[in-house]
Amino acid sequence: MRLLTTGLLVFASACIGTITAPAVSAAEGAALAPYKATYITKAMGMKVRIERELVTTDEGYRLTSNGKSMLAKINESARFRLDGEDVQGIDYQYQLKSVVRRKREVIFLPEAGVINSFKKGEWTEHKWSEGVLDQLSQQEQLRLDLKSAAQTSDVPPDTLEFRVVDGPRIKDRTLKFVGQETLSTPMGDVLSLHYKQLRSPTATRRSAVWIAPSLDYLMVRTQHIEDDSTIEISLESATIAP
Repeated sequence: MRLLTTGLLVFASACIGTITAPAVSAAEGAALAPYKATYITKAMGMKVRIERELVTTDEGYRLTSNGKSMLAKINESARFRLDGEDVQGIDYQYQLKSVVRRKREVIFLPEAGVINSFKKGEWTEHKWSEGVLDQLSQQEQLRLDLKSAAQTSDVPPDTLEFRVVDGPRIKDRTLKFVGQETLSTPMGDVLSLHYKQLRSPTATRRSAVWIAPSLDYLMVRTQHIEDDSTIEISLESATIAP
């Protein structure tokens, strides 16, 4: 039971997941509106609440995601800037405190031409590559990509691609558009864009995400299925800056 609770927190945190540019001021915040959101993670009859918040800073933005249960606590944060419609990471931190302890960190150093990534007690130095994101700020790049596409077309992008640094690896992730769906939420019915993550034909895992244009492209649901186990994350409430 304790390990399941920890797993719920880890998955919820991961889902709810370049050249230096000038910081984005609050006046320029139309690109990414600050928000506070609460998500509920459900699996095998258990629930865990995740609080997420995006705020503007002198450097650009800070995104935090925090979850807590009786047996585990997880804190995640990412600082980043915007260069037009591209997220440019500054740093990322992740801490899990439970029967097991985990720590991850990413430091983006464009001036030095490297990205330093910490996982499982070891640092990896990656050669600088434009467009690489951390696990958390990837969620904001997804918002930006969909908002940008909506300016020029009524049809959502068929695919969305991301490169995410994770310890010694930089992973390619592709989302495929499935269709539009209306979801029931505590805030009422919401029209959403349904995307699934593309994996190899032999993969036993399946992941999908639902994004709401009417909520400034916030995630309203994420689902992860592996073998016979399903973990679902749903939006409970959200306050979005005008």
